[in-house]
Amino acid sequence: MLQVTNTLTGKKEPFVPLHAPEVRMYVCGLTPYEEAHIGHARAYVAYDVMKRYLEHRGLRVKHVQNITDVDDRILARAHERGEEPLKYAQRIHDLSTQAFAKLRIKPPQAYPKVSEHIAGIVEMTQTLIRKGHAYVGQDEHGQSVYFSVESDPDYGKLSHLNRDELLQGVRKDVAEGKRHPADFALWKATKPGEGVSWDSPWGRGRPGWHIECSVMAKALLGETIDVHGGGWDLIFPHHENELAQSESANGKPFVKYWLHVGFLTVEGVKMSKSLGNFTTLNAALAEWKPEALRLWFAGTHYRSPIDYSLAALGQADKTIERFTNMLANARHAQAQTRKDERPEDAAFLRALESRVKAFEAAMDDDLNTPVALAALFDMTSDLNKYAGDAHGPTLEKGLAMFHQVAAVFDVLPDEAPAAAGDAAPLLDLLLELRQEARKRKDFAQSDRIRDRLAELGYVIEDAAGGPRWRKK
Repeated sequence: MLQVTNTLTGKKEPFVPLHAPEVRMYVCGLTPYEEAHIGHARAYVAYDVMKRYLEHRGLRVKHVQNITDVDDRILARAHERGEEPLKYAQRIHDLSTQAFAKLRIKPPQAYPKVSEHIAGIVEMTQTLIRKGHAYVGQDEHGQSVYFSVESDPDYGKLSHLNRDELLQGVRKDVAEGKRHPADFALWKATKPGEGVSWDSPWGRGRPGWHIECSVMAKALLGETIDVHGGGWDLIFPHHENELAQSESANGKPFVKYWLHVGFLTVEGVKMSKSLGNFTTLNAALAEWKPEALRLWFAGTHYRSPIDYSLAALGQADKTIERFTNMLANARHAQAQTRKDERPEDAAFLRALESRVKAFEAAMDDDLNTPVALAALFDMTSDLNKYAGDAHGPTLEKGLAMFHQVAAVFDVLPDEAPAAAGDAAPLLDLLLELRQEARKRKDFAQSDRIRDRLAELGYVIEDAAGGPRWRKK
């Protein structure tokens, strides 16, 4: 059975969905004031692999990922560029989702926007006021609404911080309109020149940051959901505040399993534009294959930090080449396979079945992708060895098992090595001529054939089952 580490309890727990076989998963999405970077990609690949594994286990995942299209940084960037803020946010989000698609991240079923859920935000805010968990404060810009941290005796249970520790993270002076320095805004009075605001019972304004996710998760997934995800840096204050306001408003548990992804660093330092170590996802995709990036991300456990390393990405690229070569071996073997069966065929399938079980055991253990990938690498070696003298149906079964496991990570090349179409018979003839030259020990001629094919974009490989060509 799958077990996951729940941030709320700090323990590894059996994963039992509330409404099996459906899993309701909410993942905090982008605040699109700038295009997605590799830190975003790391988190969303982790949840993509998680979702694919749940589907591998026969579950259906209903995945919602919000768009924070109302934010101070969006307002500032849009103003700098002379764009309408909501249109600017949509444009940047579109650029980012295009990059996610290149990285083979499956899109969620819904991308709800803050700007589309204002009525629900106002309604939940009114509920919190009515239940004594929120209050209206006045400042120079008008009326704002704040959640009262002191009204919730469980506040701090997600981040495992007591009230004194929580206060260390906020200013000791109380901002105008607030009763307590740790209280946070549910609704903010509009400031001059902001450009985006809505009518409310408290005047023109816009939502605070945290309330949006509580409202959108409830609207699209229900009052209690299975999984809530996001980066480790969101545990406090964002997810702590979400939890407090949702449970205070709804009177029910908000999330069964809180799953958080570790930081991405660059040479041990958190990625930041101010430090000059910031890399956008599109820049990374211009340099590396998407499957190499995915493999590199999956090579670190989702809860652990990962350091951006060119050496590690280079190794991931070489591993993708191993997959490419194995698939080429398999295609060659399928074209020249023998038909008789041997005891070794059954043993080969049993070995692969054990690899699949090892993969599932690793993934069931809190989605331990590094160990699970080791099983995939072992399958690659097994298939390479077997393809030299394979029985057709057995090889097909083995490849089907391999693809079933590989689909969870989605790290195989976009296409199996390309066939040469009408040129294939000529390439086969050149291989025969090269073999004849080698038998005559005319290695100069053999090398000329090899080198000329390389110039044309084809590689000759001398495999156990005989030489073969493949497109670079």
